Amino acid sequence: MLSQLRRIVQDVAQEPVLNQALAGLVTNVKQALQTECCSVYLADYDQQHFMLMATDGLNPDAIGVVAIGFSEGLIGWVGQREEPINLAAAHKHPRFKVSPEVSEDRFSAFLGCPIIHHRKVLGVLTIQQGTQRVFSEDEESFLVTLGAQLASVLANAELRQAASQGTGPNRRSSQLNGLPGAPGIAIGEAYVQHPASDFNAVSLQRSEEPEKELSRFYRAVKITKAEFKRLSERMADHLSADALAIFDVYQQLLDAASLGQEIEQQIADGWCAKSALKRVVEKFARQFDDMDDPYLRERGADIRDLGERVLTHLLDTEKRLHKLPEHVVLVAENVTATMLAEVPRQQLVAIVSLKGSVNSHAAIMARALGVPAVMGVEGLSLMQWQGQRLIVDGYQGHILIAPAEAIYTEYQQLISEDAALSAHYQKEIDLPAETSCGHRYSLMINAGLAIDPEHSNKNSCDGVGLYRTEFPFIIRNQFPTEQEQVDLYRVMLEAYPDKPVVMRTLDVGGDKPLPYFAIVEENPFLGWRGIRLTLDHPEIFLVQIRAMLKANMNTGNLHILLPMISELPEVDESLRLIKQACFEVGDELGTALQRPKVGVMIEVPSIMYQLNELASRVDFCSVGTNDLTQYLLAVDRNNPRVASLYDAMHPSVLRALHQMGQQVQALQFPTSICGELAGEPAGVLLLAAMGFDSFSMNSSQLAKIKWLIRRVEREELQSVLMDALQCDSPKAVRVRVHRFLEQKSLTAQLRS
Repeated sequence: MLSQLRRIVQDVAQEPVLNQALAGLVTNVKQALQTECCSVYLADYDQQHFMLMATDGLNPDAIGVVAIGFSEGLIGWVGQREEPINLAAAHKHPRFKVSPEVSEDRFSAFLGCPIIHHRKVLGVLTIQQGTQRVFSEDEESFLVTLGAQLASVLANAELRQAASQGTGPNRRSSQLNGLPGAPGIAIGEAYVQHPASDFNAVSLQRSEEPEKELSRFYRAVKITKAEFKRLSERMADHLSADALAIFDVYQQLLDAASLGQEIEQQIADGWCAKSALKRVVEKFARQFDDMDDPYLRERGADIRDLGERVLTHLLDTEKRLHKLPEHVVLVAENVTATMLAEVPRQQLVAIVSLKGSVNSHAAIMARALGVPAVMGVEGLSLMQWQGQRLIVDGYQGHILIAPAEAIYTEYQQLISEDAALSAHYQKEIDLPAETSCGHRYSLMINAGLAIDPEHSNKNSCDGVGLYRTEFPFIIRNQFPTEQEQVDLYRVMLEAYPDKPVVMRTLDVGGDKPLPYFAIVEENPFLGWRGIRLTLDHPEIFLVQIRAMLKANMNTGNLHILLPMISELPEVDESLRLIKQACFEVGDELGTALQRPKVGVMIEVPSIMYQLNELASRVDFCSVGTNDLTQYLLAVDRNNPRVASLYDAMHPSVLRALHQMGQQVQALQFPTSICGELAGEPAGVLLLAAMGFDSFSMNSSQLAKIKWLIRRVEREELQSVLMDALQCDSPKAVRVRVHRFLEQKSLTAQLRS
């Protein structure tokens, strides 16, 4: 049964035409369960009804005609209850609705199962039979399992169909929804990074240029044949003639008389080269999979291996032919720092990450760059994005594909308005961050992603509140040497003379892996990361601290920050190693070194309850609201399925921060906020009311936050905070802050 389920779902996913996909679905389900009828109804929320979209057993003329209201009949009942309905005599049930057009008089048994995606009913899948009987538990389980697997496939089926229609004049624009990762609006062309050479990542697409597609296919086949020839020659002295024969078989399969001919025909029928390759390879592979002979079944794997080799060369060819667009929307499964480094900053206008959430590393990088980003986008496979003209709305989390001219013009106007607002903020960038009642705040920047905007406001900030040292580690193929680190850190320290630069020690793990130091864990965010890793490898920690100390010799503005601290012994061991590094560097340079100020990241909830002990050990602390929120709410901030639960405005997070603010003030323990909450207008107002005086944010947010602080009074923020702490949801908190901003006539100038 499992293989049948997988096959049915794969067939639906691979068919770009929705009606054909559904037609194949009902036929396959009918055959798999050996029933007399299978039908699928899809929900239309505008019309508030379920439309019959495909059937094998009812009157085919009713497809696209018969609609059943959300509160009508057995179909509506399944949708309302959101659970399977299994009846032996459906026509006798009071909810049964007679629809003469469908011709279902001969059927008695009825089993209907909802198709639900992210708590929304997308449709209803039914099977029927003439015999009066209750469908078995196995049959019901099959249909429920199928419905659950189909949900994500059908959720964006129409979008996949629209994306596969090429770029002709008849193409209609479509919208994909994700999570707002970084604010702003951009228009550009999708540029896909690192598509996997895997048929599962290939969605079927058509092409209006069969000659070009044939040329690409022939080139890929030629390269693959040459590759097999080299492999055969290399292994000739090590394998028997029988074993080497597999390379000859591969060569023959690629010839026009075998797979090649069918692929050529698929291209002639309008499919692009990689889609044609996928259709033919998977068709033949499935035929081998279904054979009884074990030897022949194994040949299915050979077919797939051959196909994936051709696909790899086909994608390489495409990449060489595809130039970097003038306005790049970078699209990837997970956007990384190295991907960003490959795109010239002046061409990058937006980021789309198919995975990840609002506070994943990709979203943080986008906000640091000041470019719009949308995260956790479902609906299109990675390869289907290439070359698409997009509007990326980072405010709402929307992506418009092939927008109509009127929509394009409307968004161009919004982009112009954003630019005008930014220019408005910049007028006060060099003024102090001081409230109208005279209270002064320290505004610093987050840096370390090796991107241009980080230093654009260096004369207008109070220093660097968070310098992420992991970037030089991530982009290399091995650990950077001590001297390489010295050179990097010295540039940063010298860029901010007479201002503090807080350097966080290596913080990798979680969603920031090192390519040359594999960390494979089931739950990386609760695993070996941050200080846990570097204390286990003191050779890494000591080299980094030594490099920081040497870079600081002529500037004296270094502060060291320890990440992911969860217990006091980690602090004690870190301080011991820092003392050792000071002695080593001093001995090497022939001078006594004074230990720089050392601080601790407050991001693991356990350490929040040991602030008294921390204050006697270290010089300052810095609150990382991103991870702190993640751990307080038990929500993986990279998981789009639970992204709606992750919110730093959650009342529990705010209450924890408020309690901490009161405690650090009582202790006179210097504390800053360096998480993303410090760069959010509503967040910084509440944090300021809690008593925090120092905020570190992305450089792109500095002007806006400074402009806002200069228009509020500290006393009035206290009232907003007290109301917010009594709210029972993040939404209610934002409503309260928004109401305050409206009263101050600031909302129109604070789009976020």
